[in-house]
Amino acid sequence: MIAAEDEERAGLFAATAQRLGTTPQNAEKDFWVCWVLDALFNGRPDSAPRLLFKGGTSLSKGFGMIKRFSEDIDVTVFRDDIGEPVSVANLQAMSGKKRKVALEAIEAAGAAYIQGDLREALQAIIAQTAARTGVAAERFELQVAPDDAQTLLLSYPSATPADGYVRSTVKIESGAKSALDPHTTKTIRPYVDDDAPGLDLSVANVVTVDAERTFWDKVVILHGLRRWYDRRAALRGGGQRISRHYYDLHMLMQDAAGEAAMADAALGADCVTHARLFFDRPDFDLASARPPTFALSPDGPMYDDLRRDYALMRPMIFGEAPSFETVLDSVFALERRLNDRD
Repeated sequence: MIAAEDEERAGLFAATAQRLGTTPQNAEKDFWVCWVLDALFNGRPDSAPRLLFKGGTSLSKGFGMIKRFSEDIDVTVFRDDIGEPVSVANLQAMSGKKRKVALEAIEAAGAAYIQGDLREALQAIIAQTAARTGVAAERFELQVAPDDAQTLLLSYPSATPADGYVRSTVKIESGAKSALDPHTTKTIRPYVDDDAPGLDLSVANVVTVDAERTFWDKVVILHGLRRWYDRRAALRGGGQRISRHYYDLHMLMQDAAGEAAMADAALGADCVTHARLFFDRPDFDLASARPPTFALSPDGPMYDDLRRDYALMRPMIFGEAPSFETVLDSVFALERRLNDRD
C-alpha cells in the first residue's frame, strides 16, 4: 500500500471516502493511524514495555462502536515495565506530598521512555518502511510535541490534497498513569482495507482497554468539563474538538456495552477513584462525580459553545451524524440515570 504511487493511493482513499460518506483525507489518516498501531504493537521487540490502546479511537477501531475518524492514538505504557510499579492502593496510603512525588516520578519515567526508546523504535520502523517501499524517508517526520513531553507527532507521506481541518499528522498521546484493566486483544483494520481486496491490511495483537471502562472514563471527562466551565466560564482547552466526548458517550449508550457499563457500578467507582488519584485538578471537582451530583450536561452558554465545536467536528463523523440535540438528549438522560442511583 505504501509502496504504491501517490495517485494510486489517492484513488483508493477516494473510493473509501465515497463509500463511507467522508473525505479522502479522513480515509488516508485512518490508514496511517492503523499503520502506527501496527508499529507500536507488532514492530517493537517483545522485551519492550507493554502498551495499552485506549480512548475514543479504540472505540472506533477496536470495537466499531463509534463512526468518527480521529487524529490521535491514545496509548498507555504499563508502569511496571518502566520501573514505576505504583498501584492505586499505594497512592491512597501516601500523604499528599509523597503522592505528588510518586506521580511526578511516573510522569518523568513515561516521558523518558516516550522521548527515548519508543521514539527510537518508531524511527527505526520508519527507516525500514521507507527503505522497503521506496518512499523517501524525508516524507516522514517524527517529533516530540512542543507542548507535551509525552506526545509524539508523526507526519506521514500524504497522497491526498491538503485539508485545513485534517492534518497529515498522527498524534501519539501517551503516558503511564492510566488504568490498565479490564482489557482485551483486538485485530483492527483500516477502512480502506475493504477497497483493496488484494491486500490484507489487518493489524493483530492490539491490546485494547474494554469499552465499558472507556464509557466510565468518558463520564468522568464530561463531569470534569462541566465543572471546569462552571468555574472558569470557558471550555477547557479552548473547546477544540471536545464535543467528541459527548458524541462518543451518546454512541456508547446506543450499544449493549453502554448498558453493561451502567450496570457495573464498581467499575464506575474505580474509574472515578483512579482519576482522582492520577489526574485530578481542583477545577474538575471529581469529588462530586457520584450520585446525586454527577454533572455531565452543559448548562447555559456552555451549550452554545459546544454546539459550535460539534459543528466543526461533524466532518470527522462518517455517514449520517446524529444532531447535536440528539447527542445532548442522550447525555441529559444519562446524567439523570446516574444521579437517580443509590
